[in-house]
Amino acid sequence: MPKVAPFSGYYNRPSHDEDTFLTDVSPDTPCGEYLRRYWHPFMLASELAELPVPVRLLGEDLVVFRDGSGELGLLHRHCIHRGTSLEFGIIADHGIRCCYHGWHFAVDGTILDTPGEPPNVRIRDRHCQGAYQIREAWGLLFAYMGPPEETPPLPVYDSFSHPDDNHLVPFNMRLPCSWLQIIENGADPIHNAFLHAIVSGEQFSPAFKVLPQLDFPETPIGYLSMATRKVGDFVFVRASDMILPNVGQFPSGANLVQEESFGVRPYLTRWAVPLDNENSLYIGVAHLNSYNNPDGQLRPEQYGEELIPFIGQTGDRPYRERQREPGDYDAVVSQGRIANRRAEHLGTTDKGVVLIRRLLAHAVKAVNAGDVPAQPHYVQSDGVSRTYVHESVVRLPAADVLDDSEALAEFGRRAAMAYVETAELPPAEREQAVAARIREFLADV
Repeated sequence: MPKVAPFSGYYNRPSHDEDTFLTDVSPDTPCGEYLRRYWHPFMLASELAELPVPVRLLGEDLVVFRDGSGELGLLHRHCIHRGTSLEFGIIADHGIRCCYHGWHFAVDGTILDTPGEPPNVRIRDRHCQGAYQIREAWGLLFAYMGPPEETPPLPVYDSFSHPDDNHLVPFNMRLPCSWLQIIENGADPIHNAFLHAIVSGEQFSPAFKVLPQLDFPETPIGYLSMATRKVGDFVFVRASDMILPNVGQFPSGANLVQEESFGVRPYLTRWAVPLDNENSLYIGVAHLNSYNNPDGQLRPEQYGEELIPFIGQTGDRPYRERQREPGDYDAVVSQGRIANRRAEHLGTTDKGVVLIRRLLAHAVKAVNAGDVPAQPHYVQSDGVSRTYVHESVVRLPAADVLDDSEALAEFGRRAAMAYVETAELPPAEREQAVAARIREFLADV
């Protein structure tokens, strides 16, 4: 039992956490098998030039390349002949040749040629180089590392093409920590008030200094990590998509809450991709459009490899500067390569963190029991998956409306559910329908 007393460090040393159920992503582990049932972006397409690139993904050493015909290959890094790394392979018109003995592999791993062997030796009929499926989309390279007969569709989200002037700009950042810590950060909306507004400096707009009512309502693709605030004459509802296993969509932190708006328009869509148990990628696309970037100050060249125009997302600032104004990178990475969760003392605001752990654990157990995981992307008949990320700003009819915290929280949930219930509408019509519903809700309070 912990001892509550001054100077009690001797009695209250952190317990050691040996539970790796959600942090070990290696092959043949429960979480590793689960994650291998999904597509994961693992690098920017612009990072791949004329030479092979060694990569590490889900605890496996791989090499990615584009052959002379333009096809992409993602192979086990070490040649099955004598183990030489294919990062030193020679790109061919089709596939890649090992530099050591010239063994020639197609992008699907089949052996095309073993030039040092006699013609009657049929090695290539009996062996192949391990290979994974790879796709290029939205400036990102995606890998699927699971059973090929269970390959899911590459998800396409409705947020990618709304509004009409939306421009997707890819970026990535490496974090020396478990993928789960990145996921949990997105599931923790109260940190936006403290880390980004109150404690560490105004990284978000002043509206975020108002402590919100939190909620985590389920959606058909996961749940919303949401916060509802009363800011001056307005109610401000901000809700992020948490999509299993590792996708998050987040509105920007720039809303000044000075005029009404209703938008299903995220600023970022990101994947938290494990490179191995202790290193991860924060990778995805920024949505540059007239809603997120009304003054045009955000430019595509501000995003890229280890590059995003928001303070505290990488570890490249001087250490003392990071101490004075920490950001997400510092908060997440400083927990350790793998956070010691047995030493935590969770509070009432950690419901989203508890929820994402529970949902992931349930999904991992289901896959390892032999079930095919529900692809929570729910592709519609038009081939596009509906999403629910949003922010709403609505003017209050009187200053004393929604002063009660429970009433404010209930209003926020009803407003969020309006986005869920109108998902089948085209995005622009959906926003109009949601605005009408939210104003009706406000008339009832």
